[in-house]
Amino acid sequence: MYQVMKSATTMCWILLGLMLVLPGTGWAGEDVQDQPRLTVSAEGKINVPPDKAVLSFAVETVGEKLANVQEDNQARMARVLKECQQLEIAPKHIQTTSLNVIPEYPPPPRRSSGESLEQNIPRIIGYRVVHQVHVEVRNLDIVGKVVDRVLKVGANRFSGISWGLQDEEPHKLQVLQLAASKAQAKAEALVQTLKLKLGKILNVIEGGVSVVAPAGRYRMANMAMAMDGGGEASVSAGELTVSGTVTIVYEISPQ
Repeated sequence: MYQVMKSATTMCWILLGLMLVLPGTGWAGEDVQDQPRLTVSAEGKINVPPDKAVLSFAVETVGEKLANVQEDNQARMARVLKECQQLEIAPKHIQTTSLNVIPEYPPPPRRSSGESLEQNIPRIIGYRVVHQVHVEVRNLDIVGKVVDRVLKVGANRFSGISWGLQDEEPHKLQVLQLAASKAQAKAEALVQTLKLKLGKILNVIEGGVSVVAPAGRYRMANMAMAMDGGGEASVSAGELTVSGTVTIVYEISPQ
């Protein structure tokens, strides 16, 4: 009986201790949440010239026999790769992005009411092979020359140019630094105007960084001239826009 009363007394003391502690903990959390804060965001943006171009070419061949079509396609692509090598483009900068073999069918005939469906199953009359490659050019002075010479030796489809940077990281860090500086200046201007005091930084959020390239431009008239041996492609690199945002949360208090 004594042991039971002793255990009950101990439990009462434990519960009383919890009742005394819990309210204090709750109020402490509420004080942190109620601390006045200032949240500011800013964007950093710079324009930089690209230092690489990615050209998209394809060799497309058609014919009745698949073996002949593939052989013709391979021969044309071999000339394209050899031309790139002569222009000092490293093999690691040439990438096959797709290789498709597409059966060719005749136009569907008109089916009379008495014909069965089996009589109208289309037959293959030939094949089309399309070999797509991306060629990365790091010497921007020869971009037009690469386009012209590759089209002359075997490529018969040109999808365009995309401009980029060999190393984006330094530019991304630069715009984040710029965004953070702008956000800090914005916070200082706000507290000065509102007669407040800027406290410690509670949180910093990177909103992401993007590199936006202008669309590649290629004059189709010059392409026709180049394939006939009459000129070189005219291209314009323009500039890339690198931008990023930073959000900073400050603790603030009255002056």
